[in-house]
Amino acid sequence: MKGGTVWAKLSHLLGIGILLAGGGLLLTAFWPLVQQIDRLERQKEQIQHQVAAEQDRNQELNLQLELLQSDPNYLTRIARDRLSMGKKGEIIFRFDPFPLPSDREGAGDK
Repeated sequence: MKGGTVWAKLSHLLGIGILLAGGGLLLTAFWPLVQQIDRLERQKEQIQHQVAAEQDRNQELNLQLELLQSDPNYLTRIARDRLSMGKKGEIIFRFDPFPLPSDREGAGDK
């Protein structure tokens, strides 16, 4: 009986070894697929963020379009601010933006 227990233990260890080897082979075979799935999920998340940003921009543009079509005051403001247009007889003055102290070179030297 003593010899039977040794063979039983060896048989049990061999079965565990075969299972581990089979698991290792499966892991080796499917690991590239797991990595690809992970990469595609990250890419999908990035695209979803881009879609959300573009949807927000679309909403802003639709609001601007609606204002341009329905609000004469908004249309006038856009024409004056962006297109430098004025009413008949008006003189338009344009000023460069005032530079901040951090924008000036050598401001601390003077």
